[in-house]
Amino acid sequence: MVADTVQKILDIELTWRITECGKIAASIAVKKDDEFPDLPRFGVRLFLDKKLDEVRYFGMGPQESYRDKHQSASHGLYRSKVSDMHEDYIKPQENGSHFDCDYVELANSQFGLTVVAEKSFSFNASGYTQEELEKTAHNYELTESDSTVLCIDYAMNGIGSNSCGPVVLDAYRFSEELFQFRFEMVPFVKE
Repeated sequence: MVADTVQKILDIELTWRITECGKIAASIAVKKDDEFPDLPRFGVRLFLDKKLDEVRYFGMGPQESYRDKHQSASHGLYRSKVSDMHEDYIKPQENGSHFDCDYVELANSQFGLTVVAEKSFSFNASGYTQEELEKTAHNYELTESDSTVLCIDYAMNGIGSNSCGPVVLDAYRFSEELFQFRFEMVPFVKE
């Protein structure tokens, strides 16, 4: 993985395994270039059917939570609409993530998708893409995506960035140089 103007960032070996019942398993082995700074986050972004607007998850909630910002959250089973998970601020662009999740399920009245992982993960479900949040200066200018945007994150750097507060403490930095991320996506039909 490289960017247009910098050296190689990551070596990734990614394997997708799809079963006859539609379950998709991902196994991602990553080696970060040790000369590159800490990653802001690492995960997979999915564009799902907009009708998948009901969220159920077991993790930190009910409000957004991050590895360095979750003391006011509690670990439990939560339900929400995708539209209610958006935090109404533009800067920073990252918002609405949920830390330390065992699974997340997006559904409607007919069908859904469950995501589970070997280790706890963070997720974000939104009606907006990161690009839309990045380019928009005011909340009233936001344009919803044609999809439900689901981010499944192995890890995310802490929120503190020295731009609006202190530098991220070492305990909350995403500084791993070798890591593996395994998760499964399981579609289901409601009866």
